[in-house]
Amino acid sequence: MGQVKIEIPRDTTVKRYLSFQNFERLIKNQSLYFSRFDKFEDHLEGGINRRNYHNISNSLSIFDLAMQRWPSVSPRTEEETQALRKSETEIFENTFPSILGTQKKLDGDAFLKNISSWLYANCWTDLGHECQAMWQLYGSSGSNCRHDKGCQECAETIGNSVCIETTAGAIVDNLELPEGYNLTIRKVEYIDHRTSHFHEDDLVMRPYFSKALHFSYENEVRFMLWPESNDIKFSHKHDQSTINNQDNQQLKLKDLNSFIHRVILAPPPPSKIYKTRSLHMERFGTELGLEDELSNKNLKTKVEALFRANNLNINITESDLIQISPKDCYTLG
Repeated sequence: MGQVKIEIPRDTTVKRYLSFQNFERLIKNQSLYFSRFDKFEDHLEGGINRRNYHNISNSLSIFDLAMQRWPSVSPRTEEETQALRKSETEIFENTFPSILGTQKKLDGDAFLKNISSWLYANCWTDLGHECQAMWQLYGSSGSNCRHDKGCQECAETIGNSVCIETTAGAIVDNLELPEGYNLTIRKVEYIDHRTSHFHEDDLVMRPYFSKALHFSYENEVRFMLWPESNDIKFSHKHDQSTINNQDNQQLKLKDLNSFIHRVILAPPPPSKIYKTRSLHMERFGTELGLEDELSNKNLKTKVEALFRANNLNINITESDLIQISPKDCYTLG
């Protein structure tokens, strides 16, 4: 059995936004989906900063040695020859610590190229409030839709998603960790990869819990899974690195009732909210009762049916984004 390391308080409340399709899959399969790092949208994911390259790879030293070995007009002295041999030995012997054990700097470039394919993550946010951007980005059928503008497939899923709320401890307690894998839970830090610099001792883990500043709105809490095997090979020789054919990991959940503390229903699409509000005001002249009309009743019915079919008793609440502001004395309550 691998090791589990929680680096945030166990009672930290976390949220995850899911399309109903993905939520239904989670409930029916009773498993949590971990994506491979190299499948993420952020191409900097799992990489190092430019200023830390020399801590991982000695490719520059190899180039320098090759230039020194280039035939010269005058013969080398014995002292120069010994110095070159010493440099060559150091290049072949230099190592660096990594998440997958000690590696040779000679293989550093192969390590940087392939390490992300061996790491898996399941991502949450510890924002204490709902986030409109999260609903739009992760609540559609294909998270971060890259289809044509006005994509019908994704338009149909707007307002048809959920946000599950739980704690870091509840997730860890309910995960069945696969044999031979480790799990670490940590807050993600957001950095400028051009200017930041990691201490050499931080390079074992810190790069995998760092993201580009452009994603700082996510406030991510990351559950990272990786193999504890020392048999994975990173080779400077072409096509001799070990290849990972496992595209994802799905970890079984022991008890969904204790895993999920609350389910928040997505707000209706903005166009529907506008239309409903306009018709309501035209008919009643006050926003009294509007919140009830904006409630996502169809989605609630689907979630309740899913829970009944799987013997689940989990609290379901409406989105806070359907709240109304007081416009008259009738809407003060």
